Amino acid sequence: MAALKVRWSARATSELNRILMFYALRNGNAKYSRSVMKMIKDTLRLVAKYPLMYRSTSVPDTRVFVCEYFKVYYSVRATCIEVEAVFDTRQNPDKAPY
Repeated sequence: MAALKVRWSARATSELNRILMFYALRNGNAKYSRSVMKMIKDTLRLVAKYPLMYRSTSVPDTRVFVCEYFKVYYSVRATCIEVEAVFDTRQNPDKAPY
């Protein structure tokens, strides 16, 4: 099976950018932010090949994987994987998107 294309929703893009900016400013450099981005991209490459490998959520057609302290929510579409949200688990759990 060929790998599906990965698309990012506006929400997921905004959340990820906010998270990466927070850690870059807090740490005084972007090293940790780059590390987080690489982990997420590497996992998404795997998801593109094996879309159903991670656990499903209570929301139909939405699945989630964990990269270090971050949960990445995605949906499997006919032609792509759509990243729907990114959540830093060190936040209040009531803020979680799903």
